[in-house]
Amino acid sequence: MLDLIHAYENYLVKVKQASVNTVSSYLRDIRQFDSWLGGSVLEASQQNISAYLTYLQEQGKSGATVSRSLASLKNFYAYAVSSGFLDASPVSGQIHVDRGERRLPQILTGREVELLLSQPSAVDFKGVRDKAMLEVMYATGIRVSELIDLNVDDVNQDMGVIRCASVKKTRVIPLYPAAQKALSVYLSEVRSLIATNPAERALFVNIGGSRMSRQGFW
Repeated sequence: MLDLIHAYENYLVKVKQASVNTVSSYLRDIRQFDSWLGGSVLEASQQNISAYLTYLQEQGKSGATVSRSLASLKNFYAYAVSSGFLDASPVSGQIHVDRGERRLPQILTGREVELLLSQPSAVDFKGVRDKAMLEVMYATGIRVSELIDLNVDDVNQDMGVIRCASVKKTRVIPLYPAAQKALSVYLSEVRSLIATNPAERALFVNIGGSRMSRQGFW
């Protein structure tokens, strides 16, 4: 058993060039199964595999953990077969894992939204710009990619709306007063000082005066 695990570890490191974390996870899953089995993993049956996965679920392990354990065992036994340790893998048949209920995404409360919007300190160029971006996103529900694609011409301050154009359609979206104010301050006091190139039409620009990127936003 130890010779097989050692050989498998060498295979993961030298042949598959797996990361340290991946190797550690695979070997941990194999050793935990070996401990539960109480015998040689080379003698395990498909029924043993199914029983072990059921055991993990009964222990309160998440669906993701159980699925990862199954994947680890499947890879391990595939190696054992290809290396001549076994004639057939006990994980070659259909073994289904109940992944459990999907967790719904958490929704921010009103207070949490207020805290988020108050994070940018509007005391410098970057703070004023960041506050305007967050206010516009919260007011309109547009995605980051749509936000950074906005041009100055897409803003109608008199009407208090922005125009968001995509491949499929163009939307005109109203802004609430706080978003209008934050955007107005950014346009009148900050953007013109950052975007010194008159040809730059991007609404939100980086400190270098060019259109914001997704990486720059995050």
